[in-house]
Amino acid sequence: MNFPNESCDPSTPKRRRLEITRMKPQNVFKAGNSSFINSTPIQLRLSSNLANKCDSPPLPCNQIEYLSESRSNSSVTNEIPCSPGVFETCFFNDVENWDSFIVSKNKENILMDCADEFNDEFQRKPEQNITTDCSMSTSKCEKLFRDEIEESFKNLNQSLINININNDKSSLFETKDSFLLDIRESGIIANQENSKNDEINKCINNQVISNMNQNNFYGLPMIVKGLFKTYRNIEKFYDWQEECLNLDTIKERRNLIYALPTSGGKTLVAEVLMLREVLNRKKNALFILPFVAIVQEKIWSLAPFALQLDFLAEEYAGGKGHIPPKKRRKKNSIYIATIEKGLALIRSLIELDRLDEIGLIVVDELHLIGETGRGSTLEMLLTTVIFANKGIQIVGMSATIGNLPDLATFLKADVYEKQFRPVELVEYVKLGNVLHRIVWGPGGMEIVPDRELSFDYSAAGAALDPDALGGLVGETAPRGACLVFCPTKRNCENVAALLCKLQRREMTNHRVEERVALQKALRNEGAGLDLVKFVRFGVAFHHAGLAGEERALLEHAFRSGVISVLCCTSTLAAGVNLPAKRVIIRAPLIGREFITLGAYKQMVGRAGRAGVCEAGESVVVCAAAAWARLRGVLAGGLGAARSALGAGGAVGALLLSGAALRLAHTRAGLRALLRTSLLPIAPPDPALDVDGVCDDAVRALLASGALEARGGADHIDDDTELAVSKLGKAAIKGCMELSVAKRLLEDFEVASRSLVLMDSLHLLYLVTPHDSNMKPDYRHYYSLYCQLDEEGVQTAKVLGITEMNAIRMMTGKPITNVPESVLCRFYIALMLRDLWRQMPFPAVAEKYGVSRGALQAALSAAVAAAGGALRLCDELAPLWPFRALLEPLALRLQHCAAPGLERLLELPAVRKARALQLLRGGYKCVEDVARASADELTAAISHLSRTAADHLISSARMMLIQKVENLRAEAEDVMEGLKI
Repeated sequence: MNFPNESCDPSTPKRRRLEITRMKPQNVFKAGNSSFINSTPIQLRLSSNLANKCDSPPLPCNQIEYLSESRSNSSVTNEIPCSPGVFETCFFNDVENWDSFIVSKNKENILMDCADEFNDEFQRKPEQNITTDCSMSTSKCEKLFRDEIEESFKNLNQSLINININNDKSSLFETKDSFLLDIRESGIIANQENSKNDEINKCINNQVISNMNQNNFYGLPMIVKGLFKTYRNIEKFYDWQEECLNLDTIKERRNLIYALPTSGGKTLVAEVLMLREVLNRKKNALFILPFVAIVQEKIWSLAPFALQLDFLAEEYAGGKGHIPPKKRRKKNSIYIATIEKGLALIRSLIELDRLDEIGLIVVDELHLIGETGRGSTLEMLLTTVIFANKGIQIVGMSATIGNLPDLATFLKADVYEKQFRPVELVEYVKLGNVLHRIVWGPGGMEIVPDRELSFDYSAAGAALDPDALGGLVGETAPRGACLVFCPTKRNCENVAALLCKLQRREMTNHRVEERVALQKALRNEGAGLDLVKFVRFGVAFHHAGLAGEERALLEHAFRSGVISVLCCTSTLAAGVNLPAKRVIIRAPLIGREFITLGAYKQMVGRAGRAGVCEAGESVVVCAAAAWARLRGVLAGGLGAARSALGAGGAVGALLLSGAALRLAHTRAGLRALLRTSLLPIAPPDPALDVDGVCDDAVRALLASGALEARGGADHIDDDTELAVSKLGKAAIKGCMELSVAKRLLEDFEVASRSLVLMDSLHLLYLVTPHDSNMKPDYRHYYSLYCQLDEEGVQTAKVLGITEMNAIRMMTGKPITNVPESVLCRFYIALMLRDLWRQMPFPAVAEKYGVSRGALQAALSAAVAAAGGALRLCDELAPLWPFRALLEPLALRLQHCAAPGLERLLELPAVRKARALQLLRGGYKCVEDVARASADELTAAISHLSRTAADHLISSARMMLIQKVENLRAEAEDVMEGLKI
């Protein structure tokens, strides 16, 4: 706070006039680093290799020794961008705990200021009326309270942004890729190389603030242009992007669906729209993405933008994200969420009448609305938003939608469609020994013979590889990356083994040192011997049977060119951004099902990416007997995305949430809600009666007790008011189906009579999903039962699993007195307990005879179930004891890491290996990372690239600022409640 002539101002508290004020928030971070404060608000320090970056942001990496910048001539970028570092909310060296810092220090000083002012005023004006004195003093104290709080948060945020730039001010203008140079050349910043440092900082601050008010870069401040140039190496948008951003639909804020082939640059348009929303309209934006890994990737890439442009990028995936989100009055947020978390966020905002805080919702991979499971969840989210009618703009994007008009009708949206790829894609089909080129023309799809394949195979080699996969791969690798899509996990491993046997010397001698380091990293993660052996040849396989750590290592090694060939299943096409020079589809199958055109487009879309290669190629290997069917698929057009609401009780969940949120409280209203969905527009069955489906669902909800008729009416007509029971509200809060909520309550009821609290096993059992399809080997189950400790025996006994059951398992006799689901869940709970006890992931998988991927899936499902159970307990007061027990369990279960690493892993995409590496490098908490410069970080952490270090530091500062903003929101809520 600045008080002119403060020493003479009679309204200033005595302690302040005597210059003994205790609170100086601007010096909060002086411990350990003086440059933490004295710096400019803009940091742009670039590595020399920025000019070679592709149009996608560098992706975070997880590992260690092999992650070095290579000087190979590989056509794939030689840098493996690594993940950020350690994140831990810990104690400062000589300052109070971060969480309590503002509250404990500021509150004490503010209250003492107020007390001094009251005493001072009382002594100065004894003759005045006491009531008047109290009123005036209280008013001054309230103003002081508000101003001190605001000044504290302002200084904290500014300090976090300004860390460590003054140590290297010259780099602000020396780096050719710096956006500051771009601004200076455009006349915004005058030539000030010879100015004093503080004058440079002041000028930059003033010009950035001034420039933020001049929307001249697609409706955004010019600083955004510099950020795209610096962090994405994007200097000019494609023509279609510019055309799309200038559509009347966008200007008039109408809903929009835009569809382009994979790698066309769709996400960049979405980012510009979201930046417009938070910077210009001062509204929040919600970005819906299909997978947790993609959410973390986007958080990682947007962190520098958020830091420089003064907004928040908040992660809503897995166990992360506040439900409901914090109400912020000073900053706006981009919520980046999975589909499930996005639905929970929207429902919480509607319940609190805060939905109008969101101005834009962007949905990536909109075609997923037609999938069973996630599709119904996405449809519920969009239907709820449309029916709430709060003027929120919805933008959807996808590469593969067969019924765009139907989805446009559902979203009340305009359609923008282009067939644009920045890199040419040449598609082939291999029939026999001839490679045919696929030609798409006005008359449909045709094939033209291109060349006959002839590779110098020996007789043994030709017998081993009749489809010539080795030759097709060898034409590309190791100079270019190659993806081989296989129908099954087992086929991925077999093809990888085949390719290792057929590799040439050029392939085996490529990037040898880095491959050896990668082998060591994989061994540390407990990878199988086959995978470790394959990596030496530059070949690997990637499927759901691998643990997340292994998949992350392989993905980043492939991006860097250390791995030249990756044999993978179809899920990689939609879930991971791995561009390649050539894509080979081993067979036109996905599992046992024949390939669809949408899946084919997703796979071949991985071939070719701007900045990586000049052209992409795809080859689908097809037997002569399957060609007629494949031709029909390729020529038949994309499949329609039809409503998935009819499956699994999703209609009931939509209607129940509509009633719980008071969007519709009569049968007529619920019918209107259901007619707003995609179901009447693109039903799975053309003969479907939507009103009949609604009536059936309402009757089922009434029979289950989730809905109740007001006044106990026997007959329900269109105008009868319907209310949601406590059970129904709890199910909605927990984002779970009513049947799941009922089963969970039954488990709680049984556990309340005999809960085993010797350790975590019984609690882990409670959050193990009922619908797990993991079937244990009962003979092995018996051996594990015989090794149970006392806690395990007591928990099994409570669940009805006795020694008699174990004997029946061993002998193969059926078990009739204990449900199979209980046996399976207890088996999974034992696995989770071993993870909880820090047993290595590979060791747990081997002990229980499951793949590491299945173990990873079981852990993820338990984390989601724990979060849902926690919210359900919040709604049902009698369950408060379980809420107290589940809260710490849900937090720790997210990572099952050592206690010292739990909070380090909260940083986007950081896994145990990277957290341990940074911890050993001396970075013990997120504050340490935030204080560091990129030079310090790269010097301390082996094989950490400069680009990755910049993103890491930005992410760390962004998380600290978010923590500060959370405290600000809580303080403002308190002041609002007190009507201050």
